[in-house]
Amino acid sequence: MTGETQTTPKTRVLALVSSPGNRRVLVDWIRNASAYSLVSPPEEDVERLPAFDVCLVDRSGLQRSAEAIRRSQRGERTFLPCLLVEERGRSLEGLGPSLRSLIDDVVTAPINPDRLQFRIDTLARRRHLSEELWDAEERYRRLFELAPNAKLLVEDGEIESTNRAAEQFFQRESASLSGVPLERFVAAADRAPLRRLLENAPAEVAVDGPLFRTVNFEVGDRTAICEVAAVRTGEGDELLVLVQDATERIERERRLELYRRAMDEAAIGVTITDPGLPDNPIIYVNEKFGEITGYDRQEALGRNCRFLQGERTDEASVARLRRAIDAEEPVSEILVNHRRDGEPFYNALDVMPVTDASGTVTNFLGFQRDVTEWVRNRRRLSVLDRVLRHNVRNRMNVVTGYAEQLIEHDDPAVRTAAERILDAGEDLLGQSETARHFRDVVSDESATETRDLVVDVFDAIEEIRSGYPDVPVHTSLPNEAPIRGDQGVPLAVVETVENAVEHGEPPVIVRIDPGPDETRLSVTDRGEGIPEQEHTVFGDAEERPTSHAGGVGLWLVRWTVERIGGRIEYSDEDGTTVELYFSTAADESNVDR
Repeated sequence: MTGETQTTPKTRVLALVSSPGNRRVLVDWIRNASAYSLVSPPEEDVERLPAFDVCLVDRSGLQRSAEAIRRSQRGERTFLPCLLVEERGRSLEGLGPSLRSLIDDVVTAPINPDRLQFRIDTLARRRHLSEELWDAEERYRRLFELAPNAKLLVEDGEIESTNRAAEQFFQRESASLSGVPLERFVAAADRAPLRRLLENAPAEVAVDGPLFRTVNFEVGDRTAICEVAAVRTGEGDELLVLVQDATERIERERRLELYRRAMDEAAIGVTITDPGLPDNPIIYVNEKFGEITGYDRQEALGRNCRFLQGERTDEASVARLRRAIDAEEPVSEILVNHRRDGEPFYNALDVMPVTDASGTVTNFLGFQRDVTEWVRNRRRLSVLDRVLRHNVRNRMNVVTGYAEQLIEHDDPAVRTAAERILDAGEDLLGQSETARHFRDVVSDESATETRDLVVDVFDAIEEIRSGYPDVPVHTSLPNEAPIRGDQGVPLAVVETVENAVEHGEPPVIVRIDPGPDETRLSVTDRGEGIPEQEHTVFGDAEERPTSHAGGVGLWLVRWTVERIGGRIEYSDEDGTTVELYFSTAADESNVDR
């Protein structure tokens, strides 16, 4: 057998024997014994003895060194024995209770070496066992004190002591918790279950750990959802009670369950994929996904989403999706997918990356919406729009052409009617053309950018003055006014100023007031105001066909401004004022001029 052998440390023996004969015999015997090491006796009248495991002392030595022995025993954390060498036939009663309390065993003289060795070894073993017990208790104390969860020693339902975590949980120091019934901190409905838990506490912990029960604690002004377990310590009726504050975890689990149910019951298809697995497969689909595609959950799980593609799927859309996913960026596409039975459908797909706390993409979340009917209706409306615009333009050109001929009629009544017809026709053609311009800009889906509102106002005024040279337009403008807008802003500005020039009373005043968050464009004239039936454009109500009254110009302005996050307001307290509010651009260095 090989390996290191563990040597047992020698027992340190201190000899405080005053009798010269006994002292000489004992010292020689200790020195010759391999299991012991002799501790040199102290000088006379010392206050503290040197370190030892067993002290040999006779009556004279005991009387002389009693205080030093007592001081050593009190200062020692474990059992520190004292062996009295006593003359045969002498009684210990003569020592008195104070000295007798220092003695743990007696050996009589003349000394029998075997008996002496037995006494010393027995006392040394007791001391060694007491050190092991103290070490175990100290480890338990440190574990109890430093445990991250609240731990309490409870007897007869009252708290005896707590660790630091319990002090933090109860928001009180351990001393103020001592003697307080544990039930005082428990919600009324949970007190009876807690009592049963404590009454049935086991003497030993099961292999798979203690049995925890959920208990609501009321600590201060908050309710904590806790998991509680109890086990008997073996010290009478004392219990070790463990309290784990599970409020955050349980609330987190409830939120996750809520999110799961929300996704399961969502009105759109939801998928989650795992790019950490080969081919980025689907690991979750909700019921709506199955309704849209015809594939049940088991058929979809483990497959890449491309299984929905088919012969009518646009390769350009697929390429954009792949580039965005490879770049770990969000992406939205409308593409043709195919149901389980092969039927094509238009899928409005939104894909976004999901990251962990470190910013690493762990999953992709996908939303699917069947927009087949929406695409079809949009195409139908587009065709209808082209037909109507073509017919309106052609028919109204015929109407205005005849009206121009009738203006030369000899009958004044006919001329008056012809002029009204011509004005109405030209107004309708103008509105149609305005709507077409706005439609072209809005359908272009141009990106919002930083642009100078002052430049847009100057361009609008220059365009309007060519058609209304006799109407004075005054301005109050800063050097520049950077806003966030798109290509629809110039059309909104032209329509607003032209409406004041055409229908209001001069002069028309155009003013720009930049602010830290919003920039205001106000257009004021001295007219009687916008007809009341058109005031709905400035309210919060949803527009209806009957709301547009005589024209669509202001509605088009509102739609354009709201599309970029702005708003429109109106006032007729001092003339007629229409105000457009735009988001002020934070960075003025990239103004589009």
